[in-house]
Amino acid sequence: MAIAGKGGSIKFDSGSIAEMGNWSLDVGVDEIETTNFDSSDWKEFLAGLKEWSGSFEGNLVKGHKAALFDKIGTIASIELKVTATDGSLTFTGQAFLTALNVEVPVEDKASISADFRGTGALTPTTT
Repeated sequence: MAIAGKGGSIKFDSGSIAEMGNWSLDVGVDEIETTNFDSSDWKEFLAGLKEWSGSFEGNLVKGHKAALFDKIGTIASIELKVTATDGSLTFTGQAFLTALNVEVPVEDKASISADFRGTGALTPTTT
């Protein structure tokens, strides 16, 4: 069954990040080419090291100074969660903020977005 994104949440350094409306997570693995003369015209690969990163965005509030700006570049725990009627899916690990962007348009609400990079393992869990 599909999960609605309206039940999402973000915690960084064990504190909830207020008024966020979107998060994304990118997980990848390096490709190690092992093609050789015996490969019969086909490239061959091994899986290498895994990595993960992502971003989140939402409404700008005063609390973001302590929750985000004061912690940029600091490694901390991160929790990305989406909750459904039959349980939740949570991703946890250690990460650091690599970028913050504040946008303040005259005709709309002020917003903030952040990029993060994982360091070490990412753990998905379901409940």
